[in-house]
Amino acid sequence: MKHTLLAAVLLFTLPTIASATSLIVCEPSSKNDLSATGIWPAPYLTQNQLCFNMRSKSGNTCVKNGQTTTWFSEAVIVFIDGESQGRDDTWFRVLKPVINDKEIEYTIEASRDRKRWGAMSHVSINRISGQAVDWLIHEHGGTSYDCHLEMKKI
Repeated sequence: MKHTLLAAVLLFTLPTIASATSLIVCEPSSKNDLSATGIWPAPYLTQNQLCFNMRSKSGNTCVKNGQTTTWFSEAVIVFIDGESQGRDDTWFRVLKPVINDKEIEYTIEASRDRKRWGAMSHVSINRISGQAVDWLIHEHGGTSYDCHLEMKKI
């Protein structure tokens, strides 16, 4: 009877654990690096998807391994190649990210008209070591981060 109860509890809780939302928290590797502003938009994992912590007017801010997503946000300040594009309504997209047990890697792009896209940053996270690099496009060496997963607190 005890084994049956334990099996039933595991059967109902494991899918919940597997689909739980986990924020990817990244801190600059060098505490003295004043240029390290953090990975933006902040990524998180939910239901085997990579998602971005942004308000979306349309589209989907989540994407599966090797898939593509596009979403629309209002009044966003975007930097492309280190140049501010000002505050305006903006489309974002992520094309075919790599999301597996060893790594998460993606490039996020932005567009004002959905015709001309500019890469904002390229992010690579080693899920085993927790080391990450966020390359703002045309930046040499990128900014190094130490990352870990955090489950929802509430």
